[in-house]
Amino acid sequence: MAIDFNGTTSKLQHDTASGFDVGTMTILVWAYADGLGEGGYARIVQFAEDATSPAPALLQFASVANRLSLYYDFTTTDGEWNFPATNGQWNAVAVSYNRGAVGNVPVARVNFAAATVTTGTAPVGTAVSPATGYCVGNISIANSTWDGALAHLQFFNVILTAAEMDMGLRRPGSVTRGRVLWLPMYHAGHTQDWSGSALNGTATALGTRDGPPCQPVVAGIFGW
Repeated sequence: MAIDFNGTTSKLQHDTASGFDVGTMTILVWAYADGLGEGGYARIVQFAEDATSPAPALLQFASVANRLSLYYDFTTTDGEWNFPATNGQWNAVAVSYNRGAVGNVPVARVNFAAATVTTGTAPVGTAVSPATGYCVGNISIANSTWDGALAHLQFFNVILTAAEMDMGLRRPGSVTRGRVLWLPMYHAGHTQDWSGSALNGTATALGTRDGPPCQPVVAGIFGW
């Protein structure tokens, strides 16, 4: 199963979660876009949770179908990079980024294959550290809602290899190197962080729907 975001008000939020102000990062998520979402900036996830703080985000940018974007704040001009992901189906999405040099471009994989990343806006200046907090499927003021399903959102403070990205999506929980956050999101009431960081979210207007075609979580993580 997975959490369904309604495209208008849904969100899963934590205002003080930390661990996302890092020089390198990898985001893994299973994402299903029913539509373009709200406001032209439908978030999969944003760090921090609000609209004013510097906020790295994975989103469906500018109401462009069949495309996802990574956005990162810089002191002069913010960076935006785009890669294809088909609407109306489950996509296993992985993206990594090193903010340490302005010329760095994210690496993306979609459905276990390398995705072509194009630069929408090249960053200028230096990367700005995000504030604490996260919001999944929206931002805190709820005007950028994802329209569709999300599951197994994972954040790592390292650049995962392609093999690690694929394994972390095929069998969530199997990759622990640098893991900061893991939200399985099995149903509308499942807001727990299973990373060990205890960064549990607070739910607003979430639904439940069928989940992605991944394997069960790794046995033994919680003493099963």
